[in-house]
Amino acid sequence: MRKITREIVDAFQNSRSLTIGNSRTNGESLWLFDNKIAEIRRDGLWITNAGWDSATTKERLNGLSGVHIAQRGGNWYLNFRQWDGGWVNVDAWNQGSDSIPEEVVQEPEFDITSEWVDVFGYSRPIYSIFHTLVEGNLEAVEQMLNGEGIPSKRMESDTEGMYCPNYFIVVRPEDVVRASSILCENYSLI
Repeated sequence: MRKITREIVDAFQNSRSLTIGNSRTNGESLWLFDNKIAEIRRDGLWITNAGWDSATTKERLNGLSGVHIAQRGGNWYLNFRQWDGGWVNVDAWNQGSDSIPEEVVQEPEFDITSEWVDVFGYSRPIYSIFHTLVEGNLEAVEQMLNGEGIPSKRMESDTEGMYCPNYFIVVRPEDVVRASSILCENYSLI
């Protein structure tokens, strides 16, 4: 979890006001880029993706207690049930009885912990093996890794104080050396 997420969620869940970069809370609601994505109501925690199914939105929401969002095949899953991103009471949602889709259960676990890179001003996932400023550049790398049987995940990080997306390909820790080697051998194809 990124430092900004950890700090802003801590303030939100402890009813304190705080503004950090693109996120802010008054202790009752949580905003990302001026879009309200969470709020505490009398009946519990309510969340939404505010129409933005971005990696940053997902990362902020995943920082909240009781929230686990995964994405598979373009669909978002909130606590293992398909979710359209609209406002939902997390406690009530968890009472639902929908079965867990097999592909979500089998989704490989990725360590998406980030480290802050001061020189460049962005947060970089620790197990990232590829970085670009153009999202379209990720597909060739994903295809190359998938062709070698290495699962990967896209991540997005923004530059502190402004929205300037940085895109990454993250692999499982046990695949870092092999994936890096494949990319080095095929660098001219990327």
